[in-house]
Amino acid sequence: MLDEAYHDGARYICLTPHFHPGYYGNNQEKSLLSFERLCCYAQKNHPSLKLALGNELHYERGCVSWLEDEKCRTLNKTKFVLIDFRSDEIKHNISDGLDSLLRAGYIPILAHAERYNAICRDHNFLSKYKRSGMLIQVNAGSLFGAFGLRARHAAKRLIKSKLADFISSDAHNLDTRAPGIKKAYQYAEIKCGKDYADAICFSNAYHLIFSEHKN
Repeated sequence: MLDEAYHDGARYICLTPHFHPGYYGNNQEKSLLSFERLCCYAQKNHPSLKLALGNELHYERGCVSWLEDEKCRTLNKTKFVLIDFRSDEIKHNISDGLDSLLRAGYIPILAHAERYNAICRDHNFLSKYKRSGMLIQVNAGSLFGAFGLRARHAAKRLIKSKLADFISSDAHNLDTRAPGIKKAYQYAEIKCGKDYADAICFSNAYHLIFSEHKN
């Protein structure tokens, strides 16, 4: 997967293994060991590739404690938290989850916002939370139907309205969810121009995860 992402043009990657003890177990030590092995591989085979580590936090009431106890990682030890919900989660629970992170001093990044049936077309809801500090991530594959027509239309609206802050690969394997966002970059460039495509496919994430952490 790392080789494919590199050949697609990636030079900075933040890996975000899922985190929820009930669903995925306590996988922190295992994911850290895998990350260290991957860094060694990258140094040897792709020395220009820079890697960082975080988690994708699956929401459950009280999950902020997992961050405070350092069981779940923020993105590269910043204040930014990638959070996801069930696709059928009700709006009230999504709102509660975002509010709990904001109150605790974290900045939520709403993972694959186009996949939540309750809010994916509610731009008033999304705009409200963006004003509170939340950021929005869209899956590259959603733009091309990987998660169905509803998600595809919602993803395109988020890009065209420039509500999205990031396009990410959300890669899980080499078959159905492979790395690669070059095609999504080309789509964003055609629809919204090169500056916005550069921002949501590269510079926004770079400054958030790598530059801020260095400072």
